Amino acid sequence: MKIFTSLTAALVAFTLINPAVAGGALSRQDIKNLAPGRYAVNLMGLVSMTVSMRANGVILGESKGKRDSGVWLVQGQKLCVSWNNWYSGKRRCVKLSGSNGAYQGGGLSMRRI
Repeated sequence: MKIFTSLTAALVAFTLINPAVAGGALSRQDIKNLAPGRYAVNLMGLVSMTVSMRANGVILGESKGKRDSGVWLVQGQKLCVSWNNWYSGKRRCVKLSGSNGAYQGGGLSMRRI
């Protein structure tokens, strides 16, 4: 019981001090407001990249010295990205939550830089 109480207290403290966890789901407008912006992005703890989102829907990325570009858009309340080369050009959409420049959802975390 003591371990459970300690874990619960740690989780509550983490939620209170971490704005990415404390923030709620982003609205369509919140997602649109991410651009223009530059972000450090991590995908499932496996791939790290730097991404620049432009207000006109263009996205630029760099990972391990390789670069790609594509488009981003908002579909419903999800951020969708289609890279020209990465991920075979397939559109990937994710519902984001967070605030204050730190966002996450669906195995993706991003922080404004």
